[in-house]
Amino acid sequence: MYSNAKAIRLVQDIVDLLNVRLANGSGLNTITQGFYVDANGASWPFATISHNGTVTEGSSVVYIQISNVDAVSKDIFGNQTYAYAPHILQLGYELSSGGAPIPAIADLLTCEFEAIKSGVRLQVKQVANGTAVTPTSVNAATAAADLDQLYWPTKLV
Repeated sequence: MYSNAKAIRLVQDIVDLLNVRLANGSGLNTITQGFYVDANGASWPFATISHNGTVTEGSSVVYIQISNVDAVSKDIFGNQTYAYAPHILQLGYELSSGGAPIPAIADLLTCEFEAIKSGVRLQVKQVANGTAVTPTSVNAATAAADLDQLYWPTKLV
């Protein structure tokens, strides 16, 4: 069993913030939302931020997906279980042939800034040049950065 309600709310909050931030002259001007179904059949919300809705290879695209952490156990029916929180946020984009991000640095940093404020574990995924940024390509990519909170207020660190 799992609940993706919190993940859906977090993605919607990020989308709302990005709609405001990217409204004035950004290269990224279109946000679409959907769900990615993982290998266990769980459905996770994502947002694709692009220029005029173009999400082909070589186009400026940032992908944000939030999923729950695998609880490493099964329920009484043998189904995969996920922790309600914390969550993992994957932020993906394509690299150019020179190894630089294809989205403009300002746009990429804006998306990262709003994503980081959600308070979840951040995995930055770089998709190889010539590969469109899609849920499948981002989920298959290795994390270039995997960042979690250093200090949780309830840990008394």
